Amino acid sequence: MLKKSAFTLIEVLVVVAILALLTLAAIVSFGGSRDKADDSRVKSDLDRLKIAFEDYYSDHNCYPPLEWFDSTADCGSDHLQPYLNVMPCNRKTGLPYTLRKDATGCTWFKLYGTITNPADPKYYSFTEGSTLLGTYAVSSSNINPYPDLYPNPDSTYYYCIGISTCTDFNPSTKTCTPSWENAPECDRVGGSGPFCQTAGSCTPL
Repeated sequence: MLKKSAFTLIEVLVVVAILALLTLAAIVSFGGSRDKADDSRVKSDLDRLKIAFEDYYSDHNCYPPLEWFDSTADCGSDHLQPYLNVMPCNRKTGLPYTLRKDATGCTWFKLYGTITNPADPKYYSFTEGSTLLGTYAVSSSNINPYPDLYPNPDSTYYYCIGISTCTDFNPSTKTCTPSWENAPECDRVGGSGPFCQTAGSCTPL
């Protein structure tokens, strides 16, 4: 007569541990996918709001009022019709995206949202005093919401292609070190200057 075999305690513990690891991996993967989807939605919302703001300006010579972005009641409203059918809001907080404008309300605007991926090239902690406004921003076309990441477009930026040799680069497509803004000694490609004591390097954004 065959003797019945049974799982030992160690075998049971191994199976439980494997199941726990698989469950944890699934949770982490799901959370990462959800965060990416949330970040994409924030970017899409702000990009659509930017277009709506510019269309609104074309008709009113001013940007939409702050009062449209200060209450949960504004979420899902039709304030921006016909430029945008439904007012999008932060899905996690249920609040409108953060709006800042100049004193007149008619010169510039900035809109802030929150993305969670610090590796995103447009992830940046925007603060106002000790208050975090968001980690992603769009603005009217006449200002730059990312002064540290995307410098003044009217300037020319240079980095050290070699020792005592510099060349220009586009800071919106890559970041280079060491680098300088409007260095007169580097006004031509391959120009020489006193800046470059070591060869620099660049990283694509």
